[in-house]
Amino acid sequence: MNISQRDKKALIICAGFLITFVVVQFILVPALDRKKELEQRVAANETALNEIIALQQEYSSLSRMNMAETGILSQRAKGFTLFSFLDTLAEKSGVKDNVAYMKPSSRTFNDKNYAISMVKIKLDTLYLKELVDFLYSVESSRNGVHIRSLSLSKTGKEQTMIDAIVEAETLVKGDAA
Repeated sequence: MNISQRDKKALIICAGFLITFVVVQFILVPALDRKKELEQRVAANETALNEIIALQQEYSSLSRMNMAETGILSQRAKGFTLFSFLDTLAEKSGVKDNVAYMKPSSRTFNDKNYAISMVKIKLDTLYLKELVDFLYSVESSRNGVHIRSLSLSKTGKEQTMIDAIVEAETLVKGDAA
């Protein structure tokens, strides 16, 4: 078979284009697609790992808080109730006469081992210092009682007195709620 020089060059060029096309289409493009897919997987796995690390840190923090709260529960006096504790503190801090009402309530968790005991206290016409002393004695006690919310309003002829609604809460054993 006699092929002219011109046809040989055309065949070589066509073969080069064909080989280049095959290499690009069947080797290079799939490799680049696979690389892109792997990079996306790595990014997704890094995000998942960061989430796992954050959740682990949150779990550790909650575990430490749980251990602290459990320790507080074990150190409390037998028969501890939030209502009587707050009533005693109100008397000691001198705001007992300002108590308009005290409303106890509780919320039990699903496992029923623990509950949140809450008391809402309305204090009428007291000075800011008296309120601060009462709140400090609640928060600084070693019984794990915390102020959940506080609502204040001015009162009195010269608006120098305060009415307060204080919500206090603590963790208690489920059977004590």
